Amino acid sequence: MELTFLCATLAAVSVSFVDGVGYMGVRPPSLKQCCYKDIDKAHFSYDNNLCEGPDNWCKVHPCWTTCASKKSQSPININTGLTRYKRYPRLKFEKILRRVLANVRNNGHAPYFEVHERYDDEITVRNVPERPRQKEYNFAQIHVQLGQDEKNGSEHSIDNVFKPMEAQVVFYDKDYEDVTDAKSKKRGLVVMSVMVEVYGQKPENDACGCDQETCTVRYARRLSALMEKYYEKVRRYPLASINPDFWTFLSLPKKCWYNRCGKTPTKEFIKNRCEKEEPDRRPFRVFEGITPLDVLPYDTNRFYTYSGSLTSPPCYETVQWIVYKCPIKVSAKAFKMLQLVEDSHLKPLPQLGTRRPQQKMNVPVYRSYLK
Repeated sequence: MELTFLCATLAAVSVSFVDGVGYMGVRPPSLKQCCYKDIDKAHFSYDNNLCEGPDNWCKVHPCWTTCASKKSQSPININTGLTRYKRYPRLKFEKILRRVLANVRNNGHAPYFEVHERYDDEITVRNVPERPRQKEYNFAQIHVQLGQDEKNGSEHSIDNVFKPMEAQVVFYDKDYEDVTDAKSKKRGLVVMSVMVEVYGQKPENDACGCDQETCTVRYARRLSALMEKYYEKVRRYPLASINPDFWTFLSLPKKCWYNRCGKTPTKEFIKNRCEKEEPDRRPFRVFEGITPLDVLPYDTNRFYTYSGSLTSPPCYETVQWIVYKCPIKVSAKAFKMLQLVEDSHLKPLPQLGTRRPQQKMNVPVYRSYLK
């Protein structure tokens, strides 16, 4: 009888993890596994009904305790009436007209474009707001976030107005090897955020903020083409070919053994415990290449900027956000292809969305233009 029960349990666990593991971004809740010792097994969900949802990210692994910080977490609502004007020099890009080699991946949470680095082809930016003027940052990634609600998919909002999507262009400090190396370092990252509308759909609010100054909205033809073509290639996340060890899961704790939520791990701890090894899966090559120009709006002179964080674990507070006032548009097909991408549970992304709930932070937000 005991043997029969054990075999049945093993089979049930095995099937559950074949269906739901992949990147292990969302865990089957029946296991009641809420925290990990091994960073390579740690994963998170956008579902707040699960113990690994956004409200509990800080408890999943000691490397993610910063997610509960009350200092400068992202994303936020930008209240334009409370922003402070500050004159900034123009962003200085190098080689931005060049299209660099890239790959597209599905990490089990969302798809993203990633620069395939070659040192002679780096696109860089300097004159970043609130950073030393001559400090250079390398172009690394393009992400497009969406939500459960088609009209409210952006992570940031401007005067509580959301857009269907938010494109995020990631740069990292050139002094470091890559994004992984730079993301935990002070002032290691710069992210340029652009609100994204859907061509043919009338936005809820044509204005870019409470000052009622309208924008000339650019149709992002290149970004649309990339989304239409390559999101199809990574629609389904490749599931792992092996089952997790049953006995390992039996021994997992039902409750977390620590709670340092809100505290940032030390540099030594991050170096020794927090370097997550990505699975060795072959990405799809983006033959056309990518450039920040695929995403940037017509008007790059008007933006809001603040010091914030990554919007997913480990939530390090190392990001200078540049949130552009004016949006862009992509095709309805591009939006649809993003909606069809599946997470590691083979569920379409809109089921949970890929946006972190906004954080109520009292951080200074500056604007680059006079009202």
